[in-house]
Amino acid sequence: RLSAGLVTGDDLEKMTPDLVEDILLRTDDIVFARMKPEQKLQVVETCQRLGAVVTATGDGINDAAAIRRADVGIAMGQTGAAYSVKCADIVLMDDNFASIVSGIEEGRLMFENLKKILLYTLSSNVPELAAFLLS
Repeated sequence: RLSAGLVTGDDLEKMTPDLVEDILLRTDDIVFARMKPEQKLQVVETCQRLGAVVTATGDGINDAAAIRRADVGIAMGQTGAAYSVKCADIVLMDDNFASIVSGIEEGRLMFENLKKILLYTLSSNVPELAAFLLS
């Protein structure tokens, strides 16, 4: 099993679909780079067929198909084509990939806080509900 890998568009052209699936299944972290739009879409569909949650990034109108098909589509807000921005679930306003990590961290923090609020609200309402029902 490989811990990490890199596949370029040129590499992908030479691979059979079975080899692509094998690489996806045997590699923990993999980056696909310098790919044609149809190759991006092929990778997204293959990953989804294997049961993975897929994120695709892009900035051009050619990337719109992969952005739309992915579970989470991310477009570049400053340099991105209007159509790819419209298809995306997330738009990076600063075109900085580090913003993705920051956004995920903030989203997880918000989710944890929401769980705490719900737990607090439900636990504080149980005694009130019990008193109401028993009276």
